[in-house]
Amino acid sequence: LIKKDHLGNDMVYPWKGTTDIGLQDTEFGKQHQIVFTERGQSGVQVYLEIDNRKCTTLSSSECFFSASEAADFLAATASKHSLSKDFPIYQVKG
Repeated sequence: LIKKDHLGNDMVYPWKGTTDIGLQDTEFGKQHQIVFTERGQSGVQVYLEIDNRKCTTLSSSECFFSASEAADFLAATASKHSLSKDFPIYQVKG
């Protein structure tokens, strides 16, 4: 789900990269020795909410039990280039 702000609006914002991201400072970046820059990039910043309430009743490996697990999954999937190239992911935070 797209997260809502205090006025009930979707938290979707234009984004323009102006700085270097220290992706190598994240746990994922350290494991995969990634150095990344966002300078000169533009796109959309979207805040998401993950509803994992059903995961408490399921014992499924398809559930994310934390935002960090979901963020790690997105980062790993992006690093394998198995996501659409039309929507590249530049940063994921949990």
